[in-house]
Amino acid sequence: MAENANEAIDDLFRQLRLKLLKVRESDPATSDELKNLLVQLEDWVEKLVVDSLKLQSLEKKGKR
Repeated sequence: MAENANEAIDDLFRQLRLKLLKVRESDPATSDELKNLLVQLEDWVEKLVVDSLKLQSLEKKGKR
């Protein structure tokens, strides 16, 4: 299930980047702002995923 969630998250970010390319054609300034926000979001999601994996690992060790 975790792999599916990771793939879904990656797919969402891919889709966002593709849409961002379309926005760039008509509004480069807004595209740059959105890109910066997207990078921030990716950083936070990455941290959450890492924390989640650490928590899962600790839970598995605790059950043993």
